Amino acid sequence: MSTDDDGLNTGHVATDGALDRVDAGIFLQVLQVYLSPPVVEARRFWGTVPDGLGLEELNASYPLGSEGRSHIWTVLIFWESIGGLLKRGLLREELAFDTVLDVPPWQKVENLIRDLRVERDEPGEGENLEYAYRRAMAYAADRRS
Repeated sequence: MSTDDDGLNTGHVATDGALDRVDAGIFLQVLQVYLSPPVVEARRFWGTVPDGLGLEELNASYPLGSEGRSHIWTVLIFWESIGGLLKRGLLREELAFDTVLDVPPWQKVENLIRDLRVERDEPGEGENLEYAYRRAMAYAADRRS
């Protein structure tokens, strides 16, 4: 199994490197969530969220209980989950980033995540989303070279 600079798994254990039925099954489950009505609606809303959203702006523009805030958390939870699967080698990058999954929205919410890390005194807040973003960028760079 390969690892990244942080020593985390970067892929599914496969003796020949080929994708298998387990990989396909995991990806199909991810796809089912990605295409579910709540996630589709949240992704549609996502285009209205400004880049560089911080905690202060989140609280002002999307108060607790608002539909917009719910959509934002739906997208963040989806990508935090994808990052966790990638980090543990349970979702193959080839399937995630060479198919329908787009780039995780790190640039749009980096300020928010950093603000939450400070407010909650939780340096690991959003780390899986950030990991998914870094891996997506590396995957895209490898494909271009």
